[in-house]
Amino acid sequence: MKLLEHTRDFQKYAKESVVTIGVFDGVHRGHQAIISQCVRDAQKRRVPSVALTFERNPREVVCGESPCVITAPHRKIEVLESLGIDYTISVNFSRSFASLTPAEFCEKILAGHLGTKQVCVGENFHFGRGGVGDVHTLASEGKLLGFKVDVVPLVAIELGQLSSTLIRGLIVEGRVHDVLTGLGRPYTVTGKVVAGHSRGKRLGFPTANLRLERDFCVPPEGVYAGKAILGPRKYMCAINIGSNPTFHDKEVALEVFLIDFEGNIYGEALEIEFHHRLREEKAFAGEEQLVQQMKKDVRRTKSLLSGTEDGTRA
Repeated sequence: MKLLEHTRDFQKYAKESVVTIGVFDGVHRGHQAIISQCVRDAQKRRVPSVALTFERNPREVVCGESPCVITAPHRKIEVLESLGIDYTISVNFSRSFASLTPAEFCEKILAGHLGTKQVCVGENFHFGRGGVGDVHTLASEGKLLGFKVDVVPLVAIELGQLSSTLIRGLIVEGRVHDVLTGLGRPYTVTGKVVAGHSRGKRLGFPTANLRLERDFCVPPEGVYAGKAILGPRKYMCAINIGSNPTFHDKEVALEVFLIDFEGNIYGEALEIEFHHRLREEKAFAGEEQLVQQMKKDVRRTKSLLSGTEDGTRA
């Protein structure tokens, strides 16, 4: 897959394409259905498939606010590539881009820059200035400009119709195992390991204090079972999000205990997968009780991640 910054750059590589368009934050199973259809349509036409996405959420530009991030940019690119997309164009969604009317977007970007022969979008797709364009607008413009529109039905799971809004809601409720169902993979956050209070080491559970690299959606305070990706290796881990009420801390921290790992990783990049919620955070009467609970958390993490315990109880 080739990554481009501007739609006009596509003409250097090909003259025609099949395009899918979206923020694709999360690249959840609904997004995956649309993207996979785009790839199939492109293969049938024997032209490249193109994912037109955005570096910034359009709401940040249009509304002055942006929802919390579900997927780091590098991870989104990796998922798009795994689905078979030939070109990803990650556009800087600027005010000038936002000002394009649906007709201008179709004529300048789709027909002009991308030589679009077919567009694959979800049935709730909106575009153009003020979001006034929809799939019917797209189809009408396509008749004038020579491209077809493939509308992909929304995907529903037991929890509801899949959307980035649904995924965000599940994350902030701590339902990380349900998020895995919606994404088709674990929810992850990335950041850098920074110095903390160093209590964990004294208690026999040295933890990595993670400073997130972006405004990720963060699960609520509590303890979670997950996996930590450090360089090429992956470790089971117990994750604590909270203010350590046993020690009366004020700031909320994200701390990770990597199971069966030894070493100093201050300053290292770390990616954390959330698999199961273990329990709420709570204050203990003393360090001894806290250590006993931490041992239980680690044992349960191992059981859940090795498949010897039913994760639905987490």
